Amino acid sequence: MLTDENLDSGPSCSKQIEEVSHTEGGEDLTIPAEQSTSTTNVLSRTSSTDTCHNIRVPSPETTTVLLSDTDSSDDEENTWKKVLFPQKPDLDSFDSIPLQSRQFFPSRTRPVSYFSTFFNEDVIELIITQTNIYAEQNRSRNWTPVNSVEIKAFIGMIIMMGINPLPSIDLYWSSDPFFRNNEIAAVMPIKRFTKILENLHLNDNKEMPSREAPDYDKLYKIRPFLELINKACQNNAKNTTSQSIDEAMVKFKGVSSLKQYMPMKPVKRGYKIWTRADSATGYVFEFDVYTGKRDDNTTEVGLGGNVIKRLTKKLVDERFQGHVTFDNFFSSYEIMQHLYDKGIYATATVISRKDLPHFYKKSNKGKNLKLDRGEMKWRTKKNVAFVAWQDNKIISFLTTAFHPKLDKTFCDRKQKDGTKKAFQCPLAVLQYTERMGGVDRFDHLRSTYEVSRRSKKWWLRLFYFCVDLCIVNSFLLYTTNKRVHNPLSQLHFRLSLARGLINGYTSRKRSLESEPQYLKKKPKMSTNIQKKIGVDEDIRLSNVGIHRHEKIETWRRCRMCSTKTNNKRSKIQCSTCKVALCVVPCFDLFHSSD
Repeated sequence: MLTDENLDSGPSCSKQIEEVSHTEGGEDLTIPAEQSTSTTNVLSRTSSTDTCHNIRVPSPETTTVLLSDTDSSDDEENTWKKVLFPQKPDLDSFDSIPLQSRQFFPSRTRPVSYFSTFFNEDVIELIITQTNIYAEQNRSRNWTPVNSVEIKAFIGMIIMMGINPLPSIDLYWSSDPFFRNNEIAAVMPIKRFTKILENLHLNDNKEMPSREAPDYDKLYKIRPFLELINKACQNNAKNTTSQSIDEAMVKFKGVSSLKQYMPMKPVKRGYKIWTRADSATGYVFEFDVYTGKRDDNTTEVGLGGNVIKRLTKKLVDERFQGHVTFDNFFSSYEIMQHLYDKGIYATATVISRKDLPHFYKKSNKGKNLKLDRGEMKWRTKKNVAFVAWQDNKIISFLTTAFHPKLDKTFCDRKQKDGTKKAFQCPLAVLQYTERMGGVDRFDHLRSTYEVSRRSKKWWLRLFYFCVDLCIVNSFLLYTTNKRVHNPLSQLHFRLSLARGLINGYTSRKRSLESEPQYLKKKPKMSTNIQKKIGVDEDIRLSNVGIHRHEKIETWRRCRMCSTKTNNKRSKIQCSTCKVALCVVPCFDLFHSSD
């Protein structure tokens, strides 16, 4: 039993003030009067409504098991003690600022306007300049410099391709109507699209430092682009008071020193991107591509605290007051205390770190703790609390926001007979579950209609990631805009965005209606091989009665009998197949299977 005699007196408990006795789970806990009010508020607030993720206050009909923390037999420790927090955070303030845009958007603002705040004119100008420079440096054949309108149309096309994915790009221009997408094919010919994709570039290769140079950057080819997107993400939305930090994976199986192997992740091979996002919506405020070894000959593996410091630096500069959640890869006592000293509350899981309570380290990371389900052991050190709670297995947390003894709730667990039983658990468990999923929410929205495609260029996957990031962030600002009634789904938002970027642009010299249904050059064949017609047989041979003669203005080569050595031309074409044919005998031969 935990009483006044084995509860060490901390700095906040040494004041000569009136004490109020609370009873929890059969044991008395002595709490200073100045903290008793806030404790009662926390417990009453937790009990007022049911909570999500199977964690809630039990109803009278639910079997309830109240279990106390069984730590009265633990050895005394010099640094980690059973004392109350000196701080008293206002838990309601962690949800006081939801996601909201820094700019004013009227109710009828089109999706392209939201997207343009992220993919702004600076980004477009960077792509135009560097793409034209790269094409000139490589002396790309038949190259025509790109402009702003064409680049926006190009981005719109790849967004449409993400909505309607096909195995290869050329199928969007296929003569087979099953694959062909007229809305994409009408923007530009496939040769122009692939030419832009071939020369797409984001930084000048001639100015790239050598690998031996002290200022060498592994991300040089895409660094200016990443900085512009990062800046736009931070400038377009106000910081929310609840954020999470986690890693996002970008799939890539090619050759790159940046590629990571994560066998336990859904995306096992690819680029690792540290991400800070809003806990509730998944809006990404800041991201950082993991590059492995750094200039000081150390790696970020095992040094997750450095990642937390980098991603929270701007929050510290803005005097951010809120809560940040992250997992055991980043957590340690030092980083938790560092964030608290900077005014940021935090909660994180923890598994194996040096500076943890002695009872946890000597029990093989909690595996040898003999606790019943719902029991816990806890300690505090300065402003950081450690708690090991027994669920199906031991789960350990570090927190500066939720005291494990004062802030408690209940969680339902299904039994073997199908009934549910409520077990006591620290409030930190509930709050971690609710606030940790920000990056996962972003990943879910990104992967639904992602624009990414296979490429031999290692940086192109990161470019596609940034395009998806801008779409998701603009979609979240759109859906959280209270002026918008009946908002679009992400599917229709992306489609409207793509059409807005294309905006009726076409680089074709003639319309699709006057174009034949073949776009590829005929392959070279020997004379003893039957000539390929170029029109699918399902169209050419079905409903022959609807195939009629149609006069055209210019002479075109007969699709049936014209060859390199015998050029035959006609002013008659089939009204359905849209190919030129001699009236006799080619027209009948073309539409027969013999």
